[in-house]
Amino acid sequence: METKINIIFRSCDVVNAVHNAPRPFDLDKKTLIKICFKSLHNAIKNYNYSITILGDNLSEEMKSFFKEFDVNLIEGIFGNDESIRQTIKIAEQFNDEEWVYFCEDDYLHRPETFQYIIDLIENRDSVFPASIKIKKLLRKREITLLSLKRFFKKPAIVIHPCDYPDRYKFQYLTKNFIFLSRFCHWRQVSDTTFTFLMQVKDVKRKKNILLKSSNSANDRYLSKNLYGTTFFFKKLLCVSPIPSLSTHMHIETMSPLFDWEKLKDKLLKEI
Repeated sequence: METKINIIFRSCDVVNAVHNAPRPFDLDKKTLIKICFKSLHNAIKNYNYSITILGDNLSEEMKSFFKEFDVNLIEGIFGNDESIRQTIKIAEQFNDEEWVYFCEDDYLHRPETFQYIIDLIENRDSVFPASIKIKKLLRKREITLLSLKRFFKKPAIVIHPCDYPDRYKFQYLTKNFIFLSRFCHWRQVSDTTFTFLMQVKDVKRKKNILLKSSNSANDRYLSKNLYGTTFFFKKLLCVSPIPSLSTHMHIETMSPLFDWEKLKDKLLKEI
């Protein structure tokens, strides 16, 4: 069955940044949203998809921009916490076997984003955490003394399409699984923002965690309770690509190993 991605794009052009973090390339919020959405649309347009825009107190300029595309525009005055809760309600309406991409409006996407993601989704049976093995060398032969599974049931995956630069800093280095797909590597991660992909049936299964994490937009609670680290009992395996397929558009968190400015310049000519 062809993979379908249902995108729920949360957008608000009133607030420049929740934590007042500076934006790259001197972009104002409206322009930033436009190029981020255009990059997302360019990346998904050749696949099976739907796009819902959850507009939080949007300006008339942004409403007009989104209406140029084949999207379902939902308008309201929500605030950050309630807008997260609304995305979960929307996601529950999709078919269990489909996927949902919860996407904030300040992530820029590479053109091949969904080519890589859909390939991983369709071959995800090959992605699973290896057992813990204790071995001993005896007479030039390596013998396994103990093999301990990290899960009772193979964990479902969550995909966070952004590779953050702080994961390479010494104080944050941890042992993670690395997986190889047809197009790139994927690193196990144990923390994300509210931008990630899940299968709809997993959204329904983990609804209580997702809803609780919306209080004060608590992505730390989300990550701690949703993603496994060493063991995956009742938790999910979250992975992000190496190199990154998207970047969070804050100066201090731009993903490495890709020319985002060149992509930005190209998109500015398209909007």
